[in-house]
Amino acid sequence: MAGRRFARLFSWFVADFSRRTGRRFGDICSGLPVLLATVLLLALALPASARADDARRAALSTGIATARAEADRLQGDFKGLLGVRERVETLITEAKALRREAEAARTRLQAQLAEIGRAAVPEAAGAEKRAAEADLAQVEARLRQDGQALRAAEDVLNRVTEARRSLFAQRLLAPSPSPLGPAFWSELLDRAVPQIGERMAALGAKGAANDWDEDLLGLIVFLVASALIYWACRAIGRRLTRRWRRFAGRAGIGPRRAAAVHTLIALGIMVAPVPVAVALVILLDDELDLSSGSIDSVLVRLVAAIAGVLLGTGILQALVAPRDPSVRLLAVGDSAARTVQRTGAAMLLIYAASLVVVEFTVMAQLRAAIGEAVTSLAVLACCVLLSLALARLAHAEPPDADEAAAMPAASPVGFLGALAPLAWVVTAAAFACTLLGLTALGSFLIGRLLVTGVLVAFGWIVLIGVDTLSVGAEDVARSPRLSRLCRTFSLRPELLALASIVVSGLLHALVVGAMVFVVVGPWSLAHGDLNPFQDAFLGTTVADLRGWIGAAGLALFVFGLGLLATRLATGWLDRRFLPQTRLDAGARYSVITVVGYGGLAVTLVAALGQLGVNPQSLTVIAGALSVGIGFGLQSIVSNFVSGLIVLAERPVRVGDLVTVKGEEGRVKKISVRSTLIATGDRTDLVVPNTDLITSIVRNKTLTDDTQRLRVPLLLDRDTDIEVLNEILVKVMERHPNVAPTPAPSALLMRIGENGLEYEVRCFLVDLAAGDTTRSELNTIWLTLFRRAGITLGGPPRA
Repeated sequence: MAGRRFARLFSWFVADFSRRTGRRFGDICSGLPVLLATVLLLALALPASARADDARRAALSTGIATARAEADRLQGDFKGLLGVRERVETLITEAKALRREAEAARTRLQAQLAEIGRAAVPEAAGAEKRAAEADLAQVEARLRQDGQALRAAEDVLNRVTEARRSLFAQRLLAPSPSPLGPAFWSELLDRAVPQIGERMAALGAKGAANDWDEDLLGLIVFLVASALIYWACRAIGRRLTRRWRRFAGRAGIGPRRAAAVHTLIALGIMVAPVPVAVALVILLDDELDLSSGSIDSVLVRLVAAIAGVLLGTGILQALVAPRDPSVRLLAVGDSAARTVQRTGAAMLLIYAASLVVVEFTVMAQLRAAIGEAVTSLAVLACCVLLSLALARLAHAEPPDADEAAAMPAASPVGFLGALAPLAWVVTAAAFACTLLGLTALGSFLIGRLLVTGVLVAFGWIVLIGVDTLSVGAEDVARSPRLSRLCRTFSLRPELLALASIVVSGLLHALVVGAMVFVVVGPWSLAHGDLNPFQDAFLGTTVADLRGWIGAAGLALFVFGLGLLATRLATGWLDRRFLPQTRLDAGARYSVITVVGYGGLAVTLVAALGQLGVNPQSLTVIAGALSVGIGFGLQSIVSNFVSGLIVLAERPVRVGDLVTVKGEEGRVKKISVRSTLIATGDRTDLVVPNTDLITSIVRNKTLTDDTQRLRVPLLLDRDTDIEVLNEILVKVMERHPNVAPTPAPSALLMRIGENGLEYEVRCFLVDLAAGDTTRSELNTIWLTLFRRAGITLGGPPRA
């Protein structure tokens, strides 16, 4: 580029000199820069960067060809295809990077050609233009080459993904002899069991030849070291939790926050031995052979099974705390807590043991019937245990008052109780699949159920811990540390409370999203793979999902997901965020309503987008419907717009006492079409929003919640004024619904022919009880008037 710019500058200089002098020497010299430019372009035709890009493209083509050959060769290797997929993804990234660079070069050359076309001396820039056009042609050729390479790499990726999906489906749906049939027991008892002694002897001989004694010694050292580390961590955890309890008691920390931190400390101590155990495995054997059927794969599977059982059992124990109700996070009784903890631990132990035994049968080259029998028995045992536990939990009595008092940090189990039907369905399906001979499918279902249960328990614990991050303004005022923090950074307690609630809400969304991904995504997790998260969803994309369930099904899924997200967002605003603000109830309701309708609109647009509807076309449709709206839907649109105005301007809020067209009541709900008003006779009045905008509305609580009560009285002329004022004022002062400020008063409005016309004025605390207050005051006054000899006024007697 520097050579080209120099050539253009030199050409312009010589051409300008030629025009100024008018000599023929200028015409001769004008061809010199063209020659120099041509030489420079030839010298820069193959710069180092271009040669590097060509080398990258050559390496990319070679990598794609190699990946295609490996994909064809590893059609039956599930994990081998995973490695091929990872390499192909890297190749796709490289192809996209090359294409972006080529597109940037094309854009630059096109801009250069446009600039040359605007040059003052076109004949002087002709060679440069031809050189730029040649470069542009080369870039276009590279773009086509990059596009072909990208399509080839994506084709290899699709082939690998489809092959892995097919293998996964074959693995799950592979038929096996049913435990109910005689062929299963004949194969197991007549052929497989007698072979065990022979294969074990051969395995011992192979181990002696391969020096497996060192591996077994290393395994023993590892297990002893892991046990010591585990018991040491448990001792440290007990000490830390005791110290935390003492500190929480001295600092006045709430029971829920104290229990959540106690549980997180216990979980941290339980998780700590796992990375230490992995480090020990690496130190003991730097050359692990993790291929199926090797001794190292059995040892690693054993270590993973032990770690999984310890972690799963620890999570369940931390959640239900069967021995310590004060830190229990679920509102269940002691018997239910023991049932959950023991059943979960037993199922995890049985399932993990079956995985280790199956791996050992592969290593020992035993008949497949032994592995199938072990898997079938493990699945059936887990189904029986889970069924008994679900039945016992369904008939368990809820905690009584004393037990609830002993569990100050426990949360309701309504959400977890809703998972019971799903657990019954999965248990029944796994049991039926195992009996019908689909052992792999039954094992997969039980494995996914166990993984889901443990992850839901862990997510529940984390969410309760996240809840402790949110504090209210009162908590900030009561806490010396938080108050000091507010003074240090000049923050209001309300602002700190809102910030904590926002952070807690974001962490809630992050934890829930992570839990959903982990539960749904890694399909190989139930089979005990070491790193299943690199194979989330088996390469499934949105396009694949649309091909499976159709555009309409995907649109319904997006619509349901959007509605759920909107419901969760409005619920969080209503329960957690808005109550900590200074907004009144009406303003909070308006915000929630607007957010709800906004989320509904966005969800609808997203769902229509999945059907192929362009959002811009909605404006065309709205324009086409404007004529129909003007005639048939005018009132509906008017009410809708009026509802938006009411929600935005808030002349009427939820809870206001209003009078509309002679009807008085409190505003109960404001929607975009109508407003619901609850009247005093316990009837609901549906008022179109247009009436709230176009008619006169009397809002008694718009600017002031208090309301003045006026009671006129007509008394005899001979009434003692001092006694009368004392009776009127003292009765109002002692009434619970009369506000002390402003003070009630009794005013003599007029001395008429019929008597003294008084007006008693006071402000009410509860405006809804105005008629009741008036009646009570009149009753008490009339009784005291009779005792004091005060008579009411009236027209003179004839």
